[in-house]
Amino acid sequence: MKKNILLVDDEETLRWALQEALAEEGYEIDSMDDGLKALEQAKKTTYDLLISDYKMPTISGLQLIAEIKKIQPNIKAIIMTAYGSVETVIEAMHVGVADFVTKPFKIEHMKRIINGILNASLTQQNNYTVSSSNNGGEEELFYDNLFKEKALFFVAKNVTGTDVRIFYDAIETEKVKLFLFGSALETTSVRNLDAMIKTIFRTLTTEDISPDNLIREINLHLCKNVYKRFPVSLSCSALDKQKQTFSYAIHGQDLIGFISQSNGEVKKLESSPLALNMFPGIRIVENVVSVLPDSKFVLIHSNALLKCLRNGAIAVDDLNKLVSDSYSIRCEDMANGIKFRMGEFTAELATEGKDSVVIVSTFENRPVTSWEEMTPITMPIENFEKLLIQIDSKLSLVVKDGFNRYAIVASIIEAIMNASTFAYDHREKKDVCVKFARLGEEVIVEVNDHGCGFDVQGYKEPDTVSYNELTKKSGRGIFLMRRLMDRVMIQSSKEMGTAVYMAKKVACNDN
Repeated sequence: MKKNILLVDDEETLRWALQEALAEEGYEIDSMDDGLKALEQAKKTTYDLLISDYKMPTISGLQLIAEIKKIQPNIKAIIMTAYGSVETVIEAMHVGVADFVTKPFKIEHMKRIINGILNASLTQQNNYTVSSSNNGGEEELFYDNLFKEKALFFVAKNVTGTDVRIFYDAIETEKVKLFLFGSALETTSVRNLDAMIKTIFRTLTTEDISPDNLIREINLHLCKNVYKRFPVSLSCSALDKQKQTFSYAIHGQDLIGFISQSNGEVKKLESSPLALNMFPGIRIVENVVSVLPDSKFVLIHSNALLKCLRNGAIAVDDLNKLVSDSYSIRCEDMANGIKFRMGEFTAELATEGKDSVVIVSTFENRPVTSWEEMTPITMPIENFEKLLIQIDSKLSLVVKDGFNRYAIVASIIEAIMNASTFAYDHREKKDVCVKFARLGEEVIVEVNDHGCGFDVQGYKEPDTVSYNELTKKSGRGIFLMRRLMDRVMIQSSKEMGTAVYMAKKVACNDN
């Protein structure tokens, strides 16, 4: 049976884009631009999910959710907003919002959230997907699909028997990968505790905040807004993919972390036994370690394991060896291997340790350059307009910002015109090679000819008052390129010809 979704936002473009994307996923969508109309519609039709903007002209998104929940108590709700703050998140959680999405967002990100919420009944309201087992049904494991591949991130957990509430989240950008893992007693009466903590985590990570400050802020907001005191364990970590450094903060008596290096070395991570949600001012300590590509971050949640370590039933060296021997390129295999072999240590772990959770994530060394293309341009050029369209179409696949894209296109055309005018004899058919690449947040362009070269050292900036000589070899092209691009460098010689290197920081399309 198809799920029904009520979508409310006064921004027509966003509403249309979401409606189209969700319809492709097989959902039935009713789309409205006004909260009062949506409230009337909810009196006529039953919905599985309400997606609402936070700030609307007639009625706020939180008011709308509260009113519709009086009519349809079981409806799930998502708030979208460009005005996110931790206080707003807390207010939204009290109303019963399942998730809180800050604008602008990617459509794919929103679809993952919606699919997770609407399929929550299949996954016990966690971010888990059931993984089949071949051991006669004695132990069934869950895995997380945050990175779409079990080779990148995996959580091994028993289906039944646990007395704790487990939650986790992850955010990845080109520069950093952030992880959050936490637990609290299942008997706690706080509604949406996991959603509250994960949403605060997502809201704060937009501020380029460190793991220790993230945990400090989460603890502070828990102490201020959750009046019942109960222990919360939390681990927050960040991988700087450019520096290959891993920073982390671990708090709680049931969490133990490791770095399993790809060269076989294992390092047990420092942690604090002090739980969160007890005192607002406890000190949070952050540690930083260097990591090798393809190494693994291993986090084990287990009261039984920590108990065995404290009473000497298990030595740290034995545990390090277990992690080292279980190393695998695939996070799924490693997490399952560690969880399965933990029961071999002691009878205590074989019984109590079944409720253990093992999380493994990889420090894969992804290449920074995500797009590269080379295009030969034949001289002499017969149709500059056609060439301009050709270059713009290539860049439009990557560069989202139209203004910056036009600046790059204009700079490339100037470099090609210089080569066409000065590098070759007009009677010769030669090529100029244009190379595009995306490097991090920059688009890099190289324009190479093999012509006669020119005196780079003798170049003089043209008079910007009267703009004399802008049409001459000594002026126009370089002058415009340097004003349109962030960086320009030119190499030229009679033997090698001229190479123009240009770079501009842009907003890129991630797909």
